[in-house]
Amino acid sequence: MTVTKGERHRAILALVNHGAVHTQQEIAEALARRGLRTTQATISRDIQELGLVRSGAGYRSAAALVRELVLSVEVVAPMAVIRTPPGTANLVARRIDEAALPGVAGTVAGDDTIIAVLRRPGAGKALKELLANVG
Repeated sequence: MTVTKGERHRAILALVNHGAVHTQQEIAEALARRGLRTTQATISRDIQELGLVRSGAGYRSAAALVRELVLSVEVVAPMAVIRTPPGTANLVARRIDEAALPGVAGTVAGDDTIIAVLRRPGAGKALKELLANVG
């Protein structure tokens, strides 16, 4: 059965969102059970393209993981201070930077704190929405 990349991506996202898959092999086996046979190299590329991140609970979408990692967002114009658990600030900062919000000039990440430089008033609202309305 020939499978399009879109079909494969949707199937992988369904697996990730509805259950814990910890390895690329588990993803390949689950896809095969659905009749979608593919190689480990293809799955590896798909994981990168989909922005999946491997956590202790298995593969997760980066956006879902970021929402769980943000502890607080405090806007102190023209900046925002974002707190995360130790060792996770870079992952969250990368998500902010990749979102390319027009009101956010950029981020600087430490171990558990991120400073986001805001270009204009009101940019903090869009940043909070990206990070799932925390704090």
